Amino acid sequence: MTHTTSIPAVFPGLAPRIWALFFLNGLLFSSWAVQIPAVQERLSLSPLHLSGLLFAIMLGNVLALAPVSGVLRKWGAKTAVLLSIAVMSAGLLGLAWSPSVPLAVIGLLVYGIGFGGVDLVLNATGTWLEDELQRPIMSGFHAAFSVGALVGAVTGGFFLTQGVSLGGHLGTISLLVGLVGGAFALPLPSRLTSGSTANERGRPSLLLCLILVAGFSAALCEGAVNDWAVVYLKGILDVPASAASVGFTSFAVMMVVGRVFGNRLSAALGRSRLATAAALLATVGFLALQWAGEAFFLGLMGFALVGLGLSVLAPLGFSAAWQVGQARGVALMTGIFYGGFLAGPPLVGMVVHASTLQAAFALPLLLALVSVVLAGGLKVYAEQQQDIHALA
Repeated sequence: MTHTTSIPAVFPGLAPRIWALFFLNGLLFSSWAVQIPAVQERLSLSPLHLSGLLFAIMLGNVLALAPVSGVLRKWGAKTAVLLSIAVMSAGLLGLAWSPSVPLAVIGLLVYGIGFGGVDLVLNATGTWLEDELQRPIMSGFHAAFSVGALVGAVTGGFFLTQGVSLGGHLGTISLLVGLVGGAFALPLPSRLTSGSTANERGRPSLLLCLILVAGFSAALCEGAVNDWAVVYLKGILDVPASAASVGFTSFAVMMVVGRVFGNRLSAALGRSRLATAAALLATVGFLALQWAGEAFFLGLMGFALVGLGLSVLAPLGFSAAWQVGQARGVALMTGIFYGGFLAGPPLVGMVVHASTLQAAFALPLLLALVSVVLAGGLKVYAEQQQDIHALA
């Protein structure tokens, strides 16, 4: 495969800078997350109004995809990520001192646009660099986001115990991410191009559609566990809230562990085999949750296996989307992933309302099984397509 880029294929220090930007994105994300109760109290929001406030972030994420994709194609990764970081930091900075609900909504909408833009550009740049280097690196970038989120959560918790104000905390983190992130973003490439045969226009190929379905399944499972893990352990296994939180912690820690070692596993096993094994592992984890009954240890192991299995599916999905659709494929995967991640919690809630919490967790189990089938089938389909192109 022939590659043409506007910079050397192996840019000195580029991978660590992308890693740092993923870390800062995770740091800012969790810094906002730990302050959600403070924002709710400050603005006297009911749960319904808080849901509307959070919806503004999702709306911003979606609104960012088309314009940021356009900036990425026309002016390159550096311009796109610098603009997105500035918008993201400004939105959260505005939220920190918003005196009213309408201004808070605007602040979170702006933050969502910036965050969605940064996420899209970083995934596109990371998958481009991975393609240029011809070795797996995306899992390490997603690990950086997870590590940043953990650091942000711990730091935010410390600020809360020290009585630091909402404005002081979010203002400091926003300025830090804006300035440091801007410095790390300056050497990013001005263009992301390769000699891929992917069609940037027209309808997505069948292979890309299958990859997007797999990405949606993994994202929905991850979103469902993020919001319902503690509730599940407390309600089904009947354990105290403090013990139930350990279940979510096991899930979060194994997500980081899986992503830290994901690049090595991908190089050793191959992406298709790793995706199949990871999806199968997540399925076993969800089965363990169904069979746990009142066995807390089995439930704990179930969430740990789910975290380990889901950890590498996102980076593998973005890598596959770049291989098939380049920047357009990554943009589509970003939108699909957001949709799945955000759809998971309410879908589980709807099933809980109609049936039981245990029955609701059969939904992510089903989607984990779908991921197993797709991960195994994608390799066969891709090999068939290669044979067809070779004969042609």
